[in-house]
Amino acid sequence: MLIPASSLRRMSKSGKPNAADKAAAANLQRIWNQRAQEAKELGERFTQDAAAEALGYTQGMVSQCLNGTTKLGYRAVLKFAKYLRVAPTDIRQDLDALPRDSESDDDDWPDILAYRQPAALGDGAVPDDYAETHALKFRADSLRRKRLKPDRLGVCYGKGDSMLPRIRSGDAILFDMNDTEPKDECIFVISYDGELLAKKLVEIGGRWHIESLNKDEPKNRKPKPIDEFKQFRIHGRVRWIGSWED
Repeated sequence: MLIPASSLRRMSKSGKPNAADKAAAANLQRIWNQRAQEAKELGERFTQDAAAEALGYTQGMVSQCLNGTTKLGYRAVLKFAKYLRVAPTDIRQDLDALPRDSESDDDDWPDILAYRQPAALGDGAVPDDYAETHALKFRADSLRRKRLKPDRLGVCYGKGDSMLPRIRSGDAILFDMNDTEPKDECIFVISYDGELLAKKLVEIGGRWHIESLNKDEPKNRKPKPIDEFKQFRIHGRVRWIGSWED
């Protein structure tokens, strides 16, 4: 998809980027790099070509926005913010001072990104067996009641049976990427030793453990201490689980 010619004309007449424009580009590049690392850990495709298709830009335009050779106007900031799941002011703090060439629609059903890679509920390597990344929609007023920000939420899907009866294989798992501090007896989406997992974290004797809920399996009956020498990261606390009824 190509950026409209009218937008190109507005950009060409706007002059060279000033200090605020360069600061915005630096913020955008920093956020982009963070998202690229998250996507890599989740096994997601994250490229300038993919961003260009989603934003309605060319790959060259995305590159110019990232390296600061093109000004980031009001509309461009809103687009990048939505795509990268951040607040627009995380990119430009002077957003309110910019000319508003386009107002964003107040969407009562914001999109929540659903990741292709499932979160393992049991042991073993995590397969990448979902066809494509897509988006789910949740009512904005429902998210506000829970004080959740749509641009900081993600959805993955469970695989396995070690979190029964709370999470079943195939369930949609909504997690809050703003909530990454461990909390006792709460379920989180985590990366641990190369796997993406949905597990409960429990604190025992001042040390954090990973716990599976399905106690029918002997190996799950005791929480497992987190090995400090293995890669561990909290992606977000689980806030909603969607299940099929039998």
